[in-house]
Amino acid sequence: MGEIPCILSIGAILIAFKCLLIPSYTSTDFEVHRNWMAVTWNRPLKAWYTESTSEWTLDYPPFFAYFEWALAYVAHTIGFDECLQISKTPIMSSRILVFQRLSVIATDIFYIAICALYAFKSPRLVAGIPKKMRKNAQEACFILLACLQALLICDSIHFQYNSMLTAFFILSMYFIDSGRFLLAALTFSILLNFKHIYVYYALGYVFFYLVNYFEFSAAKFLNNFPKAITLAISLLLPFAFSIFPFFHVAGVEGLQNIATRLFPVSRGLTHAFWAPNFWALYNFADLILYRILSILKIGKFEAPTYTSGLVQEYSHSVLPNVNPIGTLCLVVIASVIVLTGLVIRWRKGKDPIFNFERIFRKTYSRPVDFSLFAIFSALSFFYFGYHVHEKAIILITVPMTILAIKDPKYHRHLIHLSCIASFSLFPLLFTPFEILLKYAICVAYFFIQLTFLKRYTRMPLGDLLPWRHIASWVVLAIVEIYNTFLHKWLLSDRLPFAPLMVISVLTSIELTGFFGSLIWTTFADGIIEISWQKATCRLREQLIRDMTYSVQTVEDEQDVQIVAGVDTSASSSNPDMVYVSVSFWKYPDLQHLATISDTRILRLPYIPQYLAVREAEVVADFVRSVIAERPELRPDVILCDGFGQFHSRSCGMACHVGALTGIPSIGIAKNLALHDVYETVGIDKRAKVDQFVDSCREIFKSNKSVPGFIPFDIVEPVKLNILRMGGSMSGVFVSAGYGIDLDLATTISAKTLLNNTTCEPIRAADLESRRLVRENFDGNRDKIE
Repeated sequence: MGEIPCILSIGAILIAFKCLLIPSYTSTDFEVHRNWMAVTWNRPLKAWYTESTSEWTLDYPPFFAYFEWALAYVAHTIGFDECLQISKTPIMSSRILVFQRLSVIATDIFYIAICALYAFKSPRLVAGIPKKMRKNAQEACFILLACLQALLICDSIHFQYNSMLTAFFILSMYFIDSGRFLLAALTFSILLNFKHIYVYYALGYVFFYLVNYFEFSAAKFLNNFPKAITLAISLLLPFAFSIFPFFHVAGVEGLQNIATRLFPVSRGLTHAFWAPNFWALYNFADLILYRILSILKIGKFEAPTYTSGLVQEYSHSVLPNVNPIGTLCLVVIASVIVLTGLVIRWRKGKDPIFNFERIFRKTYSRPVDFSLFAIFSALSFFYFGYHVHEKAIILITVPMTILAIKDPKYHRHLIHLSCIASFSLFPLLFTPFEILLKYAICVAYFFIQLTFLKRYTRMPLGDLLPWRHIASWVVLAIVEIYNTFLHKWLLSDRLPFAPLMVISVLTSIELTGFFGSLIWTTFADGIIEISWQKATCRLREQLIRDMTYSVQTVEDEQDVQIVAGVDTSASSSNPDMVYVSVSFWKYPDLQHLATISDTRILRLPYIPQYLAVREAEVVADFVRSVIAERPELRPDVILCDGFGQFHSRSCGMACHVGALTGIPSIGIAKNLALHDVYETVGIDKRAKVDQFVDSCREIFKSNKSVPGFIPFDIVEPVKLNILRMGGSMSGVFVSAGYGIDLDLATTISAKTLLNNTTCEPIRAADLESRRLVRENFDGNRDKIE
């Protein structure tokens, strides 16, 4: 599907579906926005933020007030004046319902257009993605953003204008990806003047601009002053247009009225239904402590009021009370810690001040994407913020969707976050018709998301849907069904808030796990992750060694009919995305049968001497999938570019691949890294190794005939044989992998050296994977790994 047909078809389907939702449930937000239209239309500008006839007073920044005035003007022009009455009690009619629904749908067109602009025109969205996958990636980004279930529930059913506001944020991200930082700042400032909750992103912008917009080298430091001035103008200009009219008509008092409405502190720590963040867990812990201490009759505590379902200030029973300043401090501390980590991750290896290469063992070839800064900033505010509404989770899901498209290792995080968002938003819709509707929308979006992400990268379902995530969704589904269909018949009189509290606590636990998992994945090249992966790898290697030495799958050369060579290649622009190739050949006549390749995502970091941690499972999974589709190609032996049992831990890459596939394997390496050999045989035998290597070179140099191979007999038992390649001074180094002994492995390897020069199955797989990288990545930027 082309860009225009995709945009038009998806847009038409969404608009048609939203029109069908016009008669659905009406929340209090209908009256809120209707009253705001009435206030802005009937009252003078200086009274907008003081009018209080209705309890739903205007509490959004001035740009949104101007937007409400514009809607009021349209309503008056087309004869919908019943929308514009100031009333102490709510006003609702079918005409008001239609007008307000259509106003949301009209702004949704703007949102869909911005999603299309970002998905199909952002230069960084597909920068590190193979060419053949870029179209799928762009379509996935557009569809997942345009059809976001959280926006559909909050805007088209519950009723708000979040899509329009989100469009400004996505437009700002588009400008950042395009390198137009001043326009990005201007757009974000406009957004803040529409709805101040988007301050959640502010620290992310600050840290991102510090490392991407300003220059701190001595030679260019003075360039920062004009940059800072132009940036300040871009940020302050929308504020000037926003608040100057109020200052002009009411002076400082007009600004004070706006500030009082925008930042009320009388709403309490948590909303009526607790958002899934730290304070839900805090409230729950306080409630449990209160119940336990009351039963034990230890002390006297006031009964908690935060389970009343009302928006109000309250005190905790046992735990210390929490005020807005305390939550702000936690937000800033959490944000600064994770955002500083992103800065260090981006700067290391590029500036001596931030060079942590000896600790982290990896240098990134590209900057950290802005979406990560936005996610961690919004997540910190959402997790520790004061009076957070559950709908604010949209601020995390939008940049998370974009990040997952840019970097597929975050796919599982996106799916999990989307499910958490769905469950946390379900209580917003509670009437009978909307119950089935909200379930249908969220389940449909889950499968749309899963389908397009899998279509984009073809990752295994196990990577996208970990069993722990599935188990948590099942538990949440059980609680949700109980809350919706059973609780009102059983315990609603005694414990009306109980199931909502359980949903809130469970989703809070899941969001906490998401937060931790996101940090773990983002900073996965740290010391803790490396230590953990090393320990896991060593445990698996012990199991493989036990199987390898006790299981002999292939004992005779006559049992070998097909051999396969495997190899991978990656681009320097995105080293976590690789092409895996497997080449199948008849044995022993080396008739080529097929070479099959595909892309895979490497989710774990590279660790020296632990290559299998990063690649073995990916390669083995690909081989299994190929054999499942074409069983006639199932090889009797797999040839791997690397070592097998000749390894510092007697379990190299070939052993892992063989054990994971259940197919005998052989390691054939082109080079013998001496420092690895010293570690394998022991430092005390270093001189013997050097002497052995020199003698091999002399033999090859003199062109003396070598009967078969040269065994590496420095240590017993022998685990490595050296096969000469043609008339060169080099050789290939053969070691048995899984389910085969060294003699048979050497015999088979010798017969795969086509023209006595190179192992043809491995060479074919290597050439194919390299060709695909050259063709599918930008050749002027990418270097084959």
